[in-house]
Amino acid sequence: MELLKSFGNKKVGYLDFDTSISVGEKFLPCSDSSDCYVILFAQKGSTVSVDFSTYKAEQDTMFFFNIGQQFQFGNHAKGHLIYFNPQFYCIAFHDKELTCDGVLFNNVFETPMIGLDTKESNHFCRIMASLKDEFQIDDYWAEEMLRTKLKELIISASRAWIERTPDKNDMEVKEDGVSRKFSQLVEIKYNELHSVKEYAELLYVSPKTLNRKIVNEKGISPNSIIKNRIMLQAKRLLANTDLTVKEISAQLGYDDQSYFIRFFKIHTGTSPLEFRKDATMD
Repeated sequence: MELLKSFGNKKVGYLDFDTSISVGEKFLPCSDSSDCYVILFAQKGSTVSVDFSTYKAEQDTMFFFNIGQQFQFGNHAKGHLIYFNPQFYCIAFHDKELTCDGVLFNNVFETPMIGLDTKESNHFCRIMASLKDEFQIDDYWAEEMLRTKLKELIISASRAWIERTPDKNDMEVKEDGVSRKFSQLVEIKYNELHSVKEYAELLYVSPKTLNRKIVNEKGISPNSIIKNRIMLQAKRLLANTDLTVKEISAQLGYDDQSYFIRFFKIHTGTSPLEFRKDATMD
């Protein structure tokens, strides 16, 4: 069952899914698949593919997908999801309040996912059920009630994520961490800024400090993070659009198409067109 509410240009939707009924379909949230965040509750045993990787939920698991991320349910997937566009609930606007931007969403370090214990699973199921019930109500308070319940879901997920963070008692990690701000900036600027120096300047730290901070916390250099994000978007565009290599190169901030092709081949071992052909055949 899929439910959708629109309040002007503000959209929020709910979906129950079970691939024993509908198998292997890409889920594209909202009428415009590029403008929605997605929170997915996958029951134990479910398989979900996203960004060229497949995840099997060894326990009930929450996934958090950024705007534009496409994902696909495997042959065994069951659960619920909620999707919403920034006009309905702006992650960036609520960042200071909820500390979710760069953690649950816009996270360039990893695909945010939380394996749930029984108590947590029951808690999230109750919130999802409450959201679903609210979709059935059509009155003056419906929009704000849906937003309030969505906020409860995001706060609960943020708590669960922080609880699993080794430095959960460090307020810098919670509210003001350089790595989280770097994650936010890369997600916003990867198609414009390609060097560590440019990000360091925006963060008011030296490139050396930024490199040390990210390597110590994440075990990977900021330069690799930047290049990986560019490559991920290149793969998404090659696999999911009909844009030419020249157009993709330009979108990613490379005026020299031949340079972009060399860059892509260095990181993948194949040319953009060969990658597109293989992705289409999968």
